Amino acid sequence: MNEIKMMGKNSVHAYQCNVADRNEVFRVAEKVRTEVGDVTILIDNAGIIFLKKDLDQSVDEITRVTDVNIMSHYWTLQAFLPSMIEKNRGHVVAVSSVAAFYSGTYGTVYCPSKFAVKALMEAVIDQLSTDSREIFFIKFTTVYPVLLTGFAKKSKMRFPSIMARLTPQKAASLIKIDVQ
Repeated sequence: MNEIKMMGKNSVHAYQCNVADRNEVFRVAEKVRTEVGDVTILIDNAGIIFLKKDLDQSVDEITRVTDVNIMSHYWTLQAFLPSMIEKNRGHVVAVSSVAAFYSGTYGTVYCPSKFAVKALMEAVIDQLSTDSREIFFIKFTTVYPVLLTGFAKKSKMRFPSIMARLTPQKAASLIKIDVQ
């Protein structure tokens, strides 16, 4: 946030939130609405992984990955999408992973969680298209990067030459956000 302010952008706000906790997401969403106004750009970018074989992962670890990687998307959509629908304006960006398409070593929990993000976003788009009697102007983007993080560094990919591994900063810079 300090880097943004150094660029001369003074209307920057930061909020800390455990996105896996529905109540906290709704509490922070209300605080954002009160202090800043309705959100028109939502970037869902949560993900964790435990680099272990499936049989070695505890129930708590599996639950934590599911809560952070999948459930957080439900909570943030429920908290912020209604005002976008009401105003017929906004952009939702969900950061998934190439792991939504290709499983990897130690990916028995992580990969399905990232596939779930893909399926959730597709279903929300279909639902809004079906439910809307008029054209809606909310944009949805799902991003599937290969990030240079713990999982990507240690995983073996089938076709590494066709999938560039990006830093989180480079991946973020490539995402195009548009709000009408």
